[in-house]
Amino acid sequence: MPIVSIDEHQLNGRQGTLIRINEHQLEEIQGMQSSYPYVLHRVSLKWHNIPWHWHAELEIAYIISGTLNVHTTTGDYTFSEGEAFFMNTNVLASMDSPNGCILESHHFHAVFLTGHFHSIYETKYINPIITNKNLEILEIRNDIPRQAEILSLLREASKLQEEEDTEMQTRNVFSSIWLLLLKNVNEGKVQKSRSSFERQERLLSMLSYIHQNYHQKITLDEIAEHAAISKRECQRCFQNGIRKSPSQYIMEYRLEKAKEFLHETDLPITEITFQTGFYSASYFGKMFKEHTGMSPLEYRKQGNA
Repeated sequence: MPIVSIDEHQLNGRQGTLIRINEHQLEEIQGMQSSYPYVLHRVSLKWHNIPWHWHAELEIAYIISGTLNVHTTTGDYTFSEGEAFFMNTNVLASMDSPNGCILESHHFHAVFLTGHFHSIYETKYINPIITNKNLEILEIRNDIPRQAEILSLLREASKLQEEEDTEMQTRNVFSSIWLLLLKNVNEGKVQKSRSSFERQERLLSMLSYIHQNYHQKITLDEIAEHAAISKRECQRCFQNGIRKSPSQYIMEYRLEKAKEFLHETDLPITEITFQTGFYSASYFGKMFKEHTGMSPLEYRKQGNA
């Protein structure tokens, strides 16, 4: 069955990174197949966070233990054991856990439920949610009966993945979940200003540019120009959207890429310095230690232990 188990070392470890970005700057979901566009990720977060990312697939995540903080460009959310959330398509988000959260994340493409293009399932049931630019995330809590039913169905879906030949049952469970989600959305009051949607679109463009060019010198002028906005608007988008400056984001992204190189390759640390756009080994070592609490060499040894 399509289950991908990912521990905290695998987020940046030798067995593969959790976040993989394709040439179109969309996240590629591990284990997703065109013939069966659904996969369950079982993830343990202890030392690593999930950086800002986005993907075309829909996501429903269930918290097994611990606490998970989810950040989008319009808000911050906290989920505890036994709670869940729905993440809409192409939503820019990051996640972190203060106590080593374990979660089960169900990823599926809309076609998993819609079948063929322009089917009644797509136009009547799926599109009202995935085309709703006001809906980024839907909280699923225990204290609301209809949401508690969704939580029960998520546990059922997870158990199904332990068995063979349960593709049809899994699709049926998520059809039931989707109907409940739709009722929650129709009865709720989800509001989001158009300016925030435009900000996310600009951020997606600017983050894509950074992801493609992080190994080179990047200026604020270049980032802003890529989104066809002023430097001041660029800084405003970052601060209002992901609560950090462009330079802070670039630094953190370079350090995360350095972690990947340290765990996934045998490249010398001096080479990793240049591969990640630092150019000064002493500066790289200083910033890496401030970020992780250990030197690059110590981090590499820990990953190989």
